[in-house]
Formats: sequence, structure tokens, C-alpha cells
Amino acid sequence: MNVAVVAPCPVPYAVGGAENLWRGLQDALNASGEHQAEIIKLPSPEHNSASLLDSYRRFSELDLSGFDVVVSGKYPAWMVHHPRHVCWMLHRLRGLYDSYHFFGLPDTYPDAPAPVIELRAWMDEHAGEHAALGEFFERVGALQRAPGLPADLFAFPGPFIRELVHYLDGVGLAPHAIRRYGAIAATVRDRPDYFPDGAEVFVAHPPTSLSGLRPRRGSYLFTASRLDPPKRIDLVIRAMEHVTADVQLLVAGGGPQADELAALASGNPRVRMLGRVSDAQLARLYGGARAVAFVPYAEDYGYVTLEAMLCGVPVVTTTDSGGPTELVDHGVNGLIAEPEPHALAAAVDRLWHNRRERWRMSRAARERARRVTWDAVLKEVLA
Repeated sequence: MNVAVVAPCPVPYAVGGAENLWRGLQDALNASGEHQAEIIKLPSPEHNSASLLDSYRRFSELDLSGFDVVVSGKYPAWMVHHPRHVCWMLHRLRGLYDSYHFFGLPDTYPDAPAPVIELRAWMDEHAGEHAALGEFFERVGALQRAPGLPADLFAFPGPFIRELVHYLDGVGLAPHAIRRYGAIAATVRDRPDYFPDGAEVFVAHPPTSLSGLRPRRGSYLFTASRLDPPKRIDLVIRAMEHVTADVQLLVAGGGPQADELAALASGNPRVRMLGRVSDAQLARLYGGARAVAFVPYAEDYGYVTLEAMLCGVPVVTTTDSGGPTELVDHGVNGLIAEPEPHALAAAVDRLWHNRRERWRMSRAARERARRVTWDAVLKEVLA
């Protein structure tokens, strides 16, 4: 089959887990000898409501009828209309779904003016209708240009853009629009409002494309991540204040929290901030670790867990970390601690003080990670 892997292109461009996943899926399809695959991307800025809605519109107008199958996994790419559309979901726009409550905003725009009430009624009447999208975007465009409406109507994030995106996702992911639903982790599958009621959703964990992952003699605690608040690198650094064993923490990655985390780590000589590293360096750092700490909040999946385990390195994660807890079996191939510094420090000490247990976990970690393969993914995605 000719397969289109449809994905948004971040603006500004950055290579992250999603980009590696698309490339891995494309390579696996092409290497199968049975299929041809191409990644189809459109630039998808999320600077404000206008740019986000425009991205949704452009994907909804994309004609991919020349392909036998379309695979999408992230908004707004799943707006593509195709009779054989498989959605293998990474996540929805989390700031308007499962993370929206952190903003303390209402779910719908309060005291809505008449044009908004009229649009809501129209959306209710045309829920799930792809053929109605042209009129939808015309109506929203008229609202964007209309004088006299509240200045915060199209605030992003905000309740009105949340209503609009929920409507659009309801069209793109309607049961009659998707041939097969899937998720990259059970954590994603089980989130409220992610899939239509009663939908059957397969779970297929994606392999990593990082090469050079192999065991080496481990000597330090390692973590790698984009440095932003949901990854909770600060929790790992704070835990080091309570680790009693002779442990050095190495942190790889860059991001908006880089300066803040460097300042936090500056008072502890056992913590080294490495900044961004190459893929080859990253693979060596995994292999040279005695343990990896990966403690994000409600992570969709998290390649860090898999990459560490492929090196035979036990992973310490937390009860609320989401995806990592699907690969880490507490006491078998890693440890799952409560998300607070003392508990995390105790888990690190346990691994450092119990060499025999650590070796046993190391073998189990590698065995578990080896079961995550592209063959298993393709079997589900193309079923």
C-alpha cells in the first residue's frame, strides 16, 4: 500500500519525540518491502488562535486521495479526510484538554454575546460533519473581523478557542471519519475526551530511532529531557540533596528552564548540567549510567524510559508520570516512587546500595524494551 504519514511541522522547527516517531514509522513501512510511505507535513504554528485555526483549516483541505492509507497521530493533521484513515494518537492539544484546568479558566466562554451563541447552536447542529467545515471557517472568520466583540474572545488559551478546537477535533476524529483508532500508550488511550465513546482503541508503544544504545559500565545517575516545567527536572535536582549514596547526577537537554535549573543545581557539586548533546553523546550517556531518573508529569509516553532500558539501565520514575509507568514494573526493571524529593532520593539510594537487585533489574529492563518493535506497531496500525 501507499501510505501517507500526515503530521504537523512545528513553528519554529524543532526535532522532538513526535518528529522521530514519524520518521521511524516511515522507515519501518518502507523497510517492510510491502508498502511505500511518505511523510506529509504542513507548517503548524500555535502562536495564537488565528494561526492554530488556520492550521486546522489547511489540513482539512488537504487532498491525499492518491494514497491508499492515511496515518495521523496529532492535531491538526487528523483533519485530513480519507476513507482509510488510521489515527495512532500521540495526544490532543493538551492545554485545551487534560491540562486546561491548570489555567483556572471556565470550560465555555461566559456571558457569550449573541454571535457566539449562534455559532454554538450551529456547531451543535453540524457536529462531526466534514462537509460543514467550509461554512464553519467562514463563520469563525466573520467573528474574528466583527467589531464590538469582547477583546478576550479569541484568547489562547481560553474558553472560546477551546470550544472551537473541541468541535474541530470532533469532526476530524468522528467514528465515520476514522477507520481505526490507536494510541502510543495506555495513558493516552485512557484520557477523558480523547476518543469517541465506545471506540475500540489499540495501544502500540513506538520504538526509538536512537542508535548506539548498548550497555556499558554504569557509574552515575542520568536524566535527559527538554528543560521545561512538565518534565520536572527540578524534582530530580532537589532529590539529590537527600541522596546519601555517592551519586553524581548528569542532566542533558536544553529549553526554557535552562537558566533556572542551572541556578538550582549550582549549589550542589554532585549535579552537572550538560546542555544539549548529540545523538551519539546521548546514547553513550545512557549506556554509562547506573540508573536513569525520568519523572515528568503525565507524560504521553517518553522515549527516555525505553532508551535507558535498551541499555539495560533501570529507570526511576514516579506514580504520576504516565507513560513511563507502562514500561517500568516496580521492583522488576526499575522503581516507581512518589513525586517528591525524599521518595525519589530513597529510590536512587536503593539502586546504589543493592548491586544484586540492580543487576537483576538491568536484565529485566533490557528484555522488556526489546519487545517494543516496529513489527508490532505495523501489525496494529495497518490491521
